Amino acid sequence: MTAGFKGSAEALQRWRAMRQLLSLPVVSIGVAFGCALVWVLMVFQSLGIFHNFANGEAIMDAVYLISIVSTTATLALIAAFHRQVRGILGTNPMRIIIPASLAASTFLMYATGVPGTLGVVAIGASGVLSGVSSAFFLMYFGVTLSLLPLRESIVAIATGYGLSTVAFSLYLFFSPFEATVCAATTAPLGAVFLYYGVHTLGLQKQQEQDPLPPQQMPENPDERRLLRRLTAAFSLSMLVVGVAYELSRTLYVRMGAFAAGEVGDYALVQVVVTTVVSLGSMGLALALASAKSSWGPQVCYRLTVLFLLVGVFLLPAPLIFPGLSTFLPLAVNIASFLCLNMMMWVLLTGTCRRFFTSCLRTFATVRCAWAAGPLCGMLVGRWLLAEGQLTVPTLFAAALICAVLLLLMESFMFTERTLGETLELMPRSQQGHFQESCRRVAQRYGLTDREREVMVLFAKGRTLPYIQKELYLSKSTVSTHRQHIYQKLGVHTSQEMIDLIQRERV
Repeated sequence: MTAGFKGSAEALQRWRAMRQLLSLPVVSIGVAFGCALVWVLMVFQSLGIFHNFANGEAIMDAVYLISIVSTTATLALIAAFHRQVRGILGTNPMRIIIPASLAASTFLMYATGVPGTLGVVAIGASGVLSGVSSAFFLMYFGVTLSLLPLRESIVAIATGYGLSTVAFSLYLFFSPFEATVCAATTAPLGAVFLYYGVHTLGLQKQQEQDPLPPQQMPENPDERRLLRRLTAAFSLSMLVVGVAYELSRTLYVRMGAFAAGEVGDYALVQVVVTTVVSLGSMGLALALASAKSSWGPQVCYRLTVLFLLVGVFLLPAPLIFPGLSTFLPLAVNIASFLCLNMMMWVLLTGTCRRFFTSCLRTFATVRCAWAAGPLCGMLVGRWLLAEGQLTVPTLFAAALICAVLLLLMESFMFTERTLGETLELMPRSQQGHFQESCRRVAQRYGLTDREREVMVLFAKGRTLPYIQKELYLSKSTVSTHRQHIYQKLGVHTSQEMIDLIQRERV
């Protein structure tokens, strides 16, 4: 009987934990994240907005080139001037200006097909405005997902990737005007969902009090070296995988004539992509959220890289076997890249969560390289297409380049050891949760090492005499530390302090 009650209690506890993970605010943040992801797909991976223009594909490429260069440059500037950006990123006007600017840039794209000077101005203005706005929009999600507990951030990221692929599949059938309106509304809609999520979860109060702590590198030399090593690993790996992905995608799209033709084949690709990404997102989410070791995430990482390699090795196949459609290898290529992106988002925001006083520079640096990779891949792909017709030797060479880049990434840049180090920053035990929450509170509110020790002991329910004996301090010294802790945290009682720590759960 006792065992039955115990089993029922554990089942009820698991059900409550699942309900908390799938709560409306967490899903709302995931929907907002999906809106940010799908905007890029809608605008730059289909001719929806540019379909009726005489040189629609060339215009889209010009806007994309200006936009991605602007995004990369903006993220590089944010990384360089992260201390100055900290003061303006979380302000209420910026929360309105950024999504409004992204929507305005999308409507400007509808005017890029106008002949003459007006069209040229629209191409430049829409490219620059969309690039700068999307860079800042990404920073909002980087900070928000770093504030969320680990499992809730995984749910939000997985929701975003699943939603973005579904929405893009439906978007392919819109007319140019409908496509423009749909793409333009994603950013404001995402901002509304994001505000609801952070406000309901209580993150809004934290951001209003202090949007971000003073941005600086960790004081501990070992932690500083670890953060630099992980930042370099994330940046280099996403740079080279972005080159490989966009180069192969560009060639697949041209072979299949997806961009200029009917949407039927491309829609079929997206159906496959949607299914794979949805299943892959759930698998990755379970592996990252529940794994007690790095074995599960390592297997997911290997499989994702393997499917990326399959996608690039199949590049010459449509020319060698004329009856073979390009839609299946293209779907494998896109789906595996999106699953890798989702995994990297979880790992990157987990790293930013651990080193929150360096989150702006870390996130902006990695996302800068993340954006530069597809840009380089597109340029190489366009250069190969401009040099002549697609041939089997050309595609073999492109496949070899992509495969070498992916193997370099997996073997030397973001290895399984790097993955293990990143996972170690994400505590899963209850004790790890508590210690990490205390560390984040101390970091966020500027507590000294001694004040942090005193806070942890009081939060555990230790008495003043116990702390005196444990830390070899006098009664007046412990009382002074407690007073300073309360002042810095803005609380008045031990219970309020404990409640604050619990809100920082990981």
